[in-house]
Amino acid sequence: MRTGSEGPRRTEDELRAALLTLERHAPSADAVLRAVRAVGRSRRAPGLVRRAAGPGRWPGWLAPLAAAAAVVGVIVASLAIPGAILRHPAGTGTVFAKVPPYFVAVPDPVSPGRAVVGATATGAVLGTVAPPRPHTEFKGVAAAGDGRTFVLAAGGLPKAGTNALDGGPVRFYRLVLDRSGHPGRLAALPMPPQTATITGLALSPDGSKLAVALLPVHGRTGPKIQVSSVATGAGREWVWPGTGWIGDITTGLIASGQLSWAADNRTLLFEHTTRTGATLIPQLRLLDTAAPGSSLLAASTRVPIPSAQLGPATKDSRKVPFRIPVMPLMTGDGTKLVALTYYQAAPPKKLGFTITEFSVRTGKPVQVLDRQRAASDANSPAVQWVNTSGTAIIAVRTVPGQNSHARGSAYGVQTPTTFTPLPPSTQRLFFRHGEQFLLPVW
Repeated sequence: MRTGSEGPRRTEDELRAALLTLERHAPSADAVLRAVRAVGRSRRAPGLVRRAAGPGRWPGWLAPLAAAAAVVGVIVASLAIPGAILRHPAGTGTVFAKVPPYFVAVPDPVSPGRAVVGATATGAVLGTVAPPRPHTEFKGVAAAGDGRTFVLAAGGLPKAGTNALDGGPVRFYRLVLDRSGHPGRLAALPMPPQTATITGLALSPDGSKLAVALLPVHGRTGPKIQVSSVATGAGREWVWPGTGWIGDITTGLIASGQLSWAADNRTLLFEHTTRTGATLIPQLRLLDTAAPGSSLLAASTRVPIPSAQLGPATKDSRKVPFRIPVMPLMTGDGTKLVALTYYQAAPPKKLGFTITEFSVRTGKPVQVLDRQRAASDANSPAVQWVNTSGTAIIAVRTVPGQNSHARGSAYGVQTPTTFTPLPPSTQRLFFRHGEQFLLPVW
């Protein structure tokens, strides 16, 4: 996730050309890593475009989409911090008390390494965690509702000449922080390593269940969601009766927020997407994990937001009042979705972005928490965490730079009335030489 003054901004035409090029070739690990580094120079911020990439041994109907997504998705791995020191008004301690005190951040897949445990309000590094052998990198992390329990997914780097996601089996490990936020030892969860491609990961608020979204195995249809006990490994799975996928197709990193639990530790929000030609048809659904049977369709109900208003912006975006381009988060009480929304603003050519709450029952907007206009999607906001009621959100949004021309993005706490950036010490933890290096999860 990177913006900044270095390097030219890629135009929409250049990105489209890159997509067309990748669509014609199988995405090897080497090719994708080169694409990550090249497209990472783009100045897009997180939120507008999904993190995505081409998986290995894809069903034939999905391969072209996966290859194209390899370039588009990695754009969310670049974001900039403005050079000016972020100012904090009085009372920020009260605002920061509304969000989890600690986070676990995993390195971007371009530069794998140790996970970092840090303090949200100060940026203090409270410890680091190395991938347990024989694994060489962390591929994702999910957080429970207590702010101290996390599950990390560990795997390997893809071998040269292989598919970008062919890094071998992924195994899950539990990490518990002490009351001061210092990490304990990793404990392997009692479940077999996962060999299918993971497109979503979420730990239940009470930390007892791990939900995993998986792509279909080669030659089969039916993406699925598995929910397993963290204590025993026992679990269930629900399979979608048809084609498509759940969550995100990623470049070796399991994107956070693709599955979202309610505080009842029973209801799970997911997004299922099918493809008709070049058209993507997404839908948001709520899975009742206590429902009988194994059909994901039968055990879930649809959130009434039209498919035309979901998914990345297109040339037809003006035909709908707004779009929700990336997966929203569900509030703990299960009544609202908090989402980045995109709309075409009035001339001169400006893009409009909001962070908006939607009713889960009706699918209609309830409240706009933040509104921004920009000449491009480089400064679009993003939503990273939300509390039970939706009154406190960890978001990424633009903040003024040192002069009128300098604009960048920063993590902060969004309430119904204000946005308070996290302190510079915390912001700097996530970035190295203007590029996002660590991807935090709360």
